[in-house]
Amino acid sequence: MRKEADRAEIAADSVSDILRTISIPPCPTVVTSLLDEARRPEVDFHKIVRLITGDLSLAASMMKTANSPFFALRRKVETVQVAASVLGLKNIIHIVKGLALQRALSPKGISMERFWERSNYHATVSARLARRVPGVTREDAYTFGLFHDCGIPILMQRFPDYRETLAVANRSARSIWETENERHGTDHVTVGAMLARNWQLPDLIVEAIRLHHNFEILGDGADLRDEVRGLAAISVLADHLIARFLNAPDEAEWMAYGSAALNYLNFDEDELTELRSDVEEDLNAARLDRV
Repeated sequence: MRKEADRAEIAADSVSDILRTISIPPCPTVVTSLLDEARRPEVDFHKIVRLITGDLSLAASMMKTANSPFFALRRKVETVQVAASVLGLKNIIHIVKGLALQRALSPKGISMERFWERSNYHATVSARLARRVPGVTREDAYTFGLFHDCGIPILMQRFPDYRETLAVANRSARSIWETENERHGTDHVTVGAMLARNWQLPDLIVEAIRLHHNFEILGDGADLRDEVRGLAAISVLADHLIARFLNAPDEAEWMAYGSAALNYLNFDEDELTELRSDVEEDLNAARLDRV
């Protein structure tokens, strides 16, 4: 784990000054209120609906999702109240987090449509994979998938040449965070973990965001929670399955660490083939949701 220690030392020495110039968005009021209500022993669903209806775009997204082919309702949902009952609390929280994240982190004048599409796909696939990974809940996997690269749009706002950095990293055999630190003195996983902590996400999600590009943690002897290691393995497999769905080439990380991820998850080739079919159905539904 020496590389991780070296990286922590780099962050401690140099990242503070840079991060002072990066705007980490506060947790939006509607998200905070909904999360607080969702944590109560007895959730006031009427309050949940009132919070949703107070935000026009959020209410519209709830209606659109409830009426999507994924739920295959016989009759069209026409009120927020009915949409909320169709979706259920867990789905509502997923939608709220995703919309709030997208609003807060979209740089002005820069199209982020592809980034948000991939984040949504990653959350969907991660939740599907979690069904087969003991100890990792679907809810944690979905949240991690949605937030895992949330540091990217923040760094895009801070550094005008950050897109070039991503291009360089995609062509390199090195980990993306090494290229980021070399060019900018910080990286998207450090910034993303700060955002997740600032938004009061669980410590498990914060840690998984910080470490999900460090695949040394999949080896024996890593002194980490199994859930963190599981989410890191899920992440690299999710990227591969999404690339297959989009007919895109695999990223360098899959070529280098795909076998380690499959070994950690104890998936064989037959299971991988089955997963590709299951994921294709999920991603087709997710694609229709965005139309």
